[in-house]
Amino acid sequence: MKRLLTVCLLLLTAIAGHAQAFKIYVHLDTAAHLAQTGRLYVFSVTDTAYGVQDPDPFRPTPSFYKDVRNWQPGTVQEIDGAARAYPIPFDQLKPGFYKFAAILDVDTIERNNTTTPGNWYSRDVKVEVRAGNEAHIHLARQIPQRPFRERDSIKLVNFRSALLSKFHRSDRFIKAGVVLPASYSQDTNRRYPVVFIIPGWGGTHYDILGPQAAQRYGIGTGKDKIYVYLNPETQTRFGLHAFVDSRVNGPWGKALVEELIPHLTSQYRIDRDPLQHFVMGQSSGGYGALWLQLNYPKSFGGCWAVSPDPVDFSNFTGVDLYEPGANLYVDKTGAERPFFIVDGKPLGTLKKFVALEDFLGDGGQLQSFEAEFGVPDKQGRPQLMYNRATGAIDPKVVATWQAYDLGRFLLTHYKKLAKDLDQKVHVYAGADDNFFLDKAVLLFREKAARVNAAMAIELFPGANHWTIWNPAFTQRVQREIDQRIK
Repeated sequence: MKRLLTVCLLLLTAIAGHAQAFKIYVHLDTAAHLAQTGRLYVFSVTDTAYGVQDPDPFRPTPSFYKDVRNWQPGTVQEIDGAARAYPIPFDQLKPGFYKFAAILDVDTIERNNTTTPGNWYSRDVKVEVRAGNEAHIHLARQIPQRPFRERDSIKLVNFRSALLSKFHRSDRFIKAGVVLPASYSQDTNRRYPVVFIIPGWGGTHYDILGPQAAQRYGIGTGKDKIYVYLNPETQTRFGLHAFVDSRVNGPWGKALVEELIPHLTSQYRIDRDPLQHFVMGQSSGGYGALWLQLNYPKSFGGCWAVSPDPVDFSNFTGVDLYEPGANLYVDKTGAERPFFIVDGKPLGTLKKFVALEDFLGDGGQLQSFEAEFGVPDKQGRPQLMYNRATGAIDPKVVATWQAYDLGRFLLTHYKKLAKDLDQKVHVYAGADDNFFLDKAVLLFREKAARVNAAMAIELFPGANHWTIWNPAFTQRVQREIDQRIK
């Protein structure tokens, strides 16, 4: 009897505690009109100075999501302990004042980016987390399609690719901003060299509407050129495609070379000589620029790959993918691998970075590599290169990546391609790259030396992933391009 009373008391306490628990309710406004299906995110911050945004892996604040189907306008979804959480479970929210905001990601084509047009979002609400209190969040606004405001010198490209559309069995478009030189409207018989720019993570063709992209890449300096600022992440679910031909993302490189360049040449006065076509890129775009030059050597007169994503898989953000028993999360001693180095100190680890990407869903940096370099599974998703729970690297999957290891590519293919590659390749990185990408560039340089490749491969002391770009470096790159213009 005593035991029964004890059990009853425990049950009553649990029920009372549950009744008094803090709750979050998300309301879908009737402005939605139609039932919605997607992933419902709730983000928070405890310090209002940071604003409500995607979780920061180095300063994480509680965030949650749940998948919803046929969510009817005017009804409510509850966020509770069943929701997926990062970095702590819902029921471990500490008491205090928070700002909460919700986003419903309804897009099924673009990578999981909460700012994608068509997604529903709320204003942030400030509420005290305490027993018995409730937060009510209203999804009443839809992210609009961002306009691309053309000017006399900047034009929008929204080109349907037959190759990509066939691969995906639905329409796919290559998007870019074309920047024309000041002399273009005056000298109407002149044809111009063209520079294709592939930006890094988060970069799109909209960048060219502001001043920073032009300053970084030196647009408008040196000899007159036409610039094509590409969007390397549009219409791909699994992260940046970087204009690399992929067995998962599709033939983006081939579409650029065989479809977009001829189209642009017919629309603008671009020199038809491939030696007057150049490609440059930063980070993921840097890898893409180098990959394009190596795989389409006759289609470009030179490439400039700056702070490129891993160009040699023997040092893949600090990990040798070919080492037996390799683990993405920990080294041989069992210590977690550092990630994002600033002033010589790591701000996080690869394991924590992966945890955030896994929470946010498809389209993160690590998954983008699996899609860019790997093969699809039966559902068309990229095969997993590493175990998400343990970090163990799958050597069978790594073996399918080898054609994209550009260091190995040099050893295998350079001699027969030397005639079309000599003096064209420029690979530059900061010697203090935040993601250890300089280590891969060093290995690439060693293999280039082994095959006597005539390439410019250089590390810049004191520079990191981004600070490599400065006025002197930008001018240097422009001079090197100008020297190849006939």
